[in-house]
Amino acid sequence: MQTITLRVISGADRGKVYRELTTPITIGREEGNTVQLNDERISRYHVKIQEDDGRLVITDLDSTNGTRINGHSCSLKILRYGDTISIGRSVLLVGTREQVAEWFAEDHNLSSKDREDLLARLTDDDSSQISESSTGLSLPKPSNSPSVISQIPRGLSPGQAAELRELLDMLHMGIRSVIEHAVVNESEGTTSIDVRAWQSLLMTQSEVAEIIHAIENPSNSLLQNEPGMD
Repeated sequence: MQTITLRVISGADRGKVYRELTTPITIGREEGNTVQLNDERISRYHVKIQEDDGRLVITDLDSTNGTRINGHSCSLKILRYGDTISIGRSVLLVGTREQVAEWFAEDHNLSSKDREDLLARLTDDDSSQISESSTGLSLPKPSNSPSVISQIPRGLSPGQAAELRELLDMLHMGIRSVIEHAVVNESEGTTSIDVRAWQSLLMTQSEVAEIIHAIENPSNSLLQNEPGMD
């Protein structure tokens, strides 16, 4: 019997990770689903994922707003690692970091070195992770070397934490606009996005560049009025 890991990357439940779920599973907003999401645009029982002849198959359960896999509307599809499932306002990524990295490396014919580098960045390492019980998100132990998941600065005041949250929300929105409008062409191994989503991503990158510059140059106008900068 196969298991599947689902990561919520967009929506009210973003950051939650449902690890090694045993199939069959259902996803919806009602209690009784294997994965219950807080999203009013998701049907009570929205989709089902089950195993069939060694493959994972997702079926839309006659939902009101439908299901999209990698940007394509569909009611029945074989899932593979790295696929995105869009239901309501939520987006779920299929697979562990290791599974997604393996798929990406194999599907894009990376060199052995690039493949090793990718796996090193994306592989889950249970020995170096601690579980955050409120979200299910695995965080790196402070004593370990830098991880793909950046460590949250410690000792932030409530105001600083709120400001950091706003910055991260801005980044998340910029990335989400690309993911939600992306359409994957599996036969060609390409992904296309709406030009408005591309413009949004460029603006996000521009704003991040300005923030980095302001941090590196305290005399910048963004920081010069902060306490202690006079």
